[in-house]
Amino acid sequence: MKEEKTKSKKSFIYYLILGICVLLIVTATVLTIYFVTQKNTSTLEGPPVDDPDKNPDDGDKDDPDKPSDGSDTVKFVVPLSNNNKYTMAYGEIWHNETVDTWYRHYALDFLADAGTEVVAMADGEVLQVSTMEETGNLIVIDHGDGLVTSYRFVEPVKGLGKGDEVKKGDKIGEIAAPYGSEAHVGEHLHLEVTLNDVYVDPGKYIEVVLQEK
Repeated sequence: MKEEKTKSKKSFIYYLILGICVLLIVTATVLTIYFVTQKNTSTLEGPPVDDPDKNPDDGDKDDPDKPSDGSDTVKFVVPLSNNNKYTMAYGEIWHNETVDTWYRHYALDFLADAGTEVVAMADGEVLQVSTMEETGNLIVIDHGDGLVTSYRFVEPVKGLGKGDEVKKGDKIGEIAAPYGSEAHVGEHLHLEVTLNDVYVDPGKYIEVVLQEK
């Protein structure tokens, strides 16, 4: 009888340890999946202590799309006519006063008056035209080879829709009055560029300079 109790106790301990091990493995797997899926978020809980100049594309500064042979052929144009001065840099850490949240800014912001013409940076196909007051109207254009440009806080031209073909310099919208998640910034164009679904600095494709404050 005593021997059976001993065996039963050992079995209980064995299965208890086995259960704990399985639980730890499941927990580790869930946490790994969570952090992998969250790695591209730009939202921060507070001012970061790491290098604010560290950007997702720091490893490759070469730009194959800008001519290096002195030719006048340029594949991309600045989306605002006669305005290549940005006011908020790519990768900059900033506090969004409208929603009281810290962000790493994976875009370039260009201040411009409401009604200012916004043009396509290059030839492409419209992927999305979204009119959402909270996050800002959005026009997304696919330029091929994994390159996509996004123009936020604009009023799309009438009739522009998914699947439309646009040429470099074609008018796609106008700067809108301040509203949405960046209303406190004022009238501006929020320009994003992604390459194979990874944010890259728009300044790699267009000639821009920082506007002095």
